Amino acid sequence: MNLVNKILIAPPSLSDPRFRRAVIYICSHNENGSLGLVVNSPNNNITIGDTLAGLELPEIDIDALKFSADNDTDFGAILHEMPAHLFKIPVLNGGPVELNRGFILHGKDYEGDEHTLNISDSISMTSTASILADISIGKGPKEICFAIGYVGWAPEQLDHEINSNNWLIIDANDDIIFSHDHQQKYDKTMKILGITPDMYASISNAVGSA
Repeated sequence: MNLVNKILIAPPSLSDPRFRRAVIYICSHNENGSLGLVVNSPNNNITIGDTLAGLELPEIDIDALKFSADNDTDFGAILHEMPAHLFKIPVLNGGPVELNRGFILHGKDYEGDEHTLNISDSISMTSTASILADISIGKGPKEICFAIGYVGWAPEQLDHEINSNNWLIIDANDDIIFSHDHQQKYDKTMKILGITPDMYASISNAVGSA
């Protein structure tokens, strides 16, 4: 089963506290394993603006951020011009693996580079200094989902979990992926399956897919 561009939903009965009510977008699924991002777990202590201003991601090339696309704006000016809304969008806790790595899901309005992973017809993933620089000066993608860390599975591990009915599955929904109303994402994804909050308590691990 090709799980790329699918959303995994933690069933209400899932006991692992790391994934309670998790909505996970699958970015990669192949013979090497799987990678997904939790898209409904905001870090309420840090925003995208804070992250860019503080350069907290170790892989960010500070020198690359010192100049804008025309190589005529220093880093101080970039910070000064950083769009105000970036300080209102929280960074997401993408998962428990490699908590020093950042991943940005974005729409196809932004043209990445050879490091950009094209996941679907409407969603790509980039994790480079150049996209961060573009976002910081208002030249980045219109829609972004910025996560630190990811959920990883070994080869065939996710397939086994799916066959064991550990996850609910739906097709990806761009509105859910890019929405910043994170508290509602779980209920919205469950509603797609026809499951309402009043039904959660009665749901067992016998899950289905859509």
